[in-house]
Amino acid sequence: MVENILEKLFKSTGSDNCSHQKPKEIPAFSASMTNAKVLGATEILQFDKVWTNNGKDYDQNTGIFKAPFKGVYQFSFTVMSSNGKKLRVFLWHNGNRLVGVYPGIGYNEGTANIVLNLKKGDRVYVKCGGSDHGYIHTANGYWYSMFSGYLIHATK
Repeated sequence: MVENILEKLFKSTGSDNCSHQKPKEIPAFSASMTNAKVLGATEILQFDKVWTNNGKDYDQNTGIFKAPFKGVYQFSFTVMSSNGKKLRVFLWHNGNRLVGVYPGIGYNEGTANIVLNLKKGDRVYVKCGGSDHGYIHTANGYWYSMFSGYLIHATK
């Protein structure tokens, strides 16, 4: 019975009665930071080692993901604080601060995950938070700090 249900869920019939635009490739990205950095109080983090960037919607030069379709998206980020230094960062959506992490002082990691309803052109990024600098730790080849996102489902 379970096999029949799964087969029906995953079977493509060629017509699913959906009138919204479907992506040819599922927008998805995953990127890491290659070098430790002292972040400005409101600096957007640039995850410059790109592992995956289907659709090229994540810009490694700015650290910003721009939604190519209206839909439901999942995002996550992990950051590591430097030894003896503090770090506080947040996920932002079009200039609005959402979830954040404060890993504390010294080689601690923090992770946040969130599902968002986005419109085409919406921007999502990770930005240092607070009135002080942040100290992010990572090392080329270790990839302690990273940012990922993908489209779960396109909507009308």
